[in-house]
Amino acid sequence: MIVETAIGNNFARFHVSKTILICHGFPYEGGSVIEKSYSDLANFFSNISPTLIFDFSGCGNSRGYFSFKNCVRDLKRIANKFKNVSIIGYSMGALVAMKAVAEIENVERLALISPPLPEIFSEDRLKMMYYHALSIIRIKRFEDFRSEMIELERGDLLDYLCKSSIPKLVVHGTKDEVVPFECGEKIYRAISEPKYFMKIINGDHFLRKNQKVMQKVRDWFEDKLRDKEIEINV
Repeated sequence: MIVETAIGNNFARFHVSKTILICHGFPYEGGSVIEKSYSDLANFFSNISPTLIFDFSGCGNSRGYFSFKNCVRDLKRIANKFKNVSIIGYSMGALVAMKAVAEIENVERLALISPPLPEIFSEDRLKMMYYHALSIIRIKRFEDFRSEMIELERGDLLDYLCKSSIPKLVVHGTKDEVVPFECGEKIYRAISEPKYFMKIINGDHFLRKNQKVMQKVRDWFEDKLRDKEIEINV
């Protein structure tokens, strides 16, 4: 990717061939990823790699309308701007990453943090998510939103990850109040090696804000972890 900017009086062009892409979760509050502390997270990971954060379509400072399919297209379009990418997906962003990664050929590593499975999205839960989202993101009809999630549940979401040879990390808190811990366990059991699992004892849904957990995730990116399954008390 090439980024052009001004630094003081000077024109500058920045060339980046490799990056970590951070995918945000389903918005529960207004604003961009910048206001939601993802910049701090990107800065933390930038010590080991250039790191890119972005708003999915319809969210924050991005144009267009939010839909799951648009999120998948967003991730694929951005990933294809680089020679190699690693992906960190948080919550819904992890779901997007699981769907998109089968169609992105340049992925080196995949970290899924608090990842949901489509089976947890009941009709009542989808309605709650949708009608709350109406006030903070640009989103079209509920029927379209629901049909995408139904289609996702009917598909084989984990098929590619059951065969992929890229290193994969699943991180989940035992006291996650939004996405059941069992989702992370089920995903980890299903996917192929090489794979790693971090069980965060007493961890809630917002693990990206926990410095201890994020340090371990960064250690994984730097190949500093030896055990395939670890427990972290928070």
